[in-house]
Amino acid sequence: MHELLYPIVLPAIAGIIPLFIPRKGKLVAGIISLAAYTWVLIKVIALFGIGQLAWSKTLFSFDGEFPFVFALRLSHFSGFILLFIAVFGALVLLYSLGYLHGKKTSSVYYSFILWTLAAAAGAALSDNLFLLLIFWEILTFLLYFLVNMGGEGHAEAAAKCFNILGFSDAAMLFGILIIWMHYGTLSMSALHIPTNDAFGAVAFFLLFTGAIAKAGSIPLQSWVPEIARPTYSSVMALIPAALDKLLGIYLLTRLTLNIFIIESGSWISLVMMILGAVTIIVAVFMALVQHDLKKLLSFHAISQVGYMVLGVGSGIPIAIVGGLFHMLNNALYKSGLFLAAGAVEKRTGTTDLEKLGGLAGLMPVTFVTTVVTALSISGIPPFNGFVSKWFIYQGMLAKGGNVIFLVAAIFGSALTLASFIKVLHSLFLGRRPERLEGVKEVDFTMQLPMVFIAILCVLFGVFASYPLQRFIIPALGLSGVETANGAITTISTAGFWSPTLATILIIVGIIIGLIIYAFGRVGNVRVDENVWIGGNIMDNEEIRLPGTGFYKTITDDLGPVVRGAFRDGERGAVDPYNIFGRICMGCINVLRALHNGILSTYLSWVVIGLGVLVFILMFNSY
Repeated sequence: MHELLYPIVLPAIAGIIPLFIPRKGKLVAGIISLAAYTWVLIKVIALFGIGQLAWSKTLFSFDGEFPFVFALRLSHFSGFILLFIAVFGALVLLYSLGYLHGKKTSSVYYSFILWTLAAAAGAALSDNLFLLLIFWEILTFLLYFLVNMGGEGHAEAAAKCFNILGFSDAAMLFGILIIWMHYGTLSMSALHIPTNDAFGAVAFFLLFTGAIAKAGSIPLQSWVPEIARPTYSSVMALIPAALDKLLGIYLLTRLTLNIFIIESGSWISLVMMILGAVTIIVAVFMALVQHDLKKLLSFHAISQVGYMVLGVGSGIPIAIVGGLFHMLNNALYKSGLFLAAGAVEKRTGTTDLEKLGGLAGLMPVTFVTTVVTALSISGIPPFNGFVSKWFIYQGMLAKGGNVIFLVAAIFGSALTLASFIKVLHSLFLGRRPERLEGVKEVDFTMQLPMVFIAILCVLFGVFASYPLQRFIIPALGLSGVETANGAITTISTAGFWSPTLATILIIVGIIIGLIIYAFGRVGNVRVDENVWIGGNIMDNEEIRLPGTGFYKTITDDLGPVVRGAFRDGERGAVDPYNIFGRICMGCINVLRALHNGILSTYLSWVVIGLGVLVFILMFNSY
């Protein structure tokens, strides 16, 4: 078997084994799945070291005119994507051993996860657009099944997810047919399509639809928050948070840099940048007012995609590097945040921020890893999220007309930080509800993936030059990172940012602050457990202030327009899925009214139809 088939075939075969293991043997199924995929991870690491490799086989053809070629190609780019697909797969399988304990889930869960990883590897390695579409569609089916294994509301969420992603897959199919009819090949490495004609532009946007739907960008993003609550946190951490971001932005980058010719500053580039900026702002505003942790994280998953679309769509080299680096960084910290949400849910039984608080002392590992990943997504130095956003900022500064996009990106980061201040307070700080007094930290199998991801968030920020030079720059075929005016000139992490030096200065500042704090605490401090308000002793629940109240002014005090916008956003009033659904339902109701079972109504339509036919025949006779 060829080396490129291992990441696809091995997990696909290993996924059959859990089907024969009963529900009570779920832990055994998990251990077998983890062991099998660890072997796959080792194979993938070896492949990444090779760098360039190709393999293809013609399976069949239609009358000799349409050969279906099972073509796989390993490049620096696809190898980098494949490597992190395998890393996240192994981490989530390890996490699932503890997370699924006590849940009424069958062993088939591990089958779906392994098959998902196999399909993701196939999509990353595909060098044939039709083969890519097949793996793309398999991922949609598997996500549908995984969502349906979740809690209350899973059926509606899975249906919406399947419909939106299915629509985007259909759009990709039409785009692929246009490419085949007009350009005669589906080989991704052989295509270089101009977009200055109608066929090229239409084909691009049809494939672009599939990329942004998978990544979760506006306007095809609503499936992500819809599935957040009922779906297992392990599934959210693997697919919407990691795999879909890696694959969606991978395809978007291939489309804009390789398959199609799109100039920086062109109208297509401008459309993508506008879409990215709108995604950043709209989604982060919706995240800011959420009370459910998993739904809040899902809106942030959407918002962060905006940075990637903005960077890649700009066509500016430094911004493209930033967009791809942000793709990797986002997969790390967003996956870590969903894993932390799963840990909290596992021990407390809820992700409602109103019902949580004071968990820092009871779940210290979850607390520390959440702080690291929250600061990373907020773009706080020296964590990895800041470095990738910094590249995007520089890219927007490289051309004066992009200042408005720079403002949107920075404003989005500020709102993200504000949102996660609420999260950290609601989960870990403040007064603890009495019912949570007995909460304990999660098992080691759940802690280890969170700790590993948090460490990478720190290392990829402090030593950003390593992932840039090892993964991002080779993936783009570049030799350096832009420092001044949009041209690739030198290998460094940024023009005005030295993450290692900044980290040293930050640590020194923290040490000085701790010394000042320690001296300030010298002396006796009186502590009283009772809180007196207006002459009355208040109990724990009466004085507990959940973090969800921090930003009520946004929805309550900024006027009816803002309040109405948030209300419409929560109801999905402008969601294309709901709008299209209402249109279809209106058509159905009209047809129902026409088919009312009354004979005279049917006779009337027959007479009207005959009249129309007579009129047409008379008109044609003249």
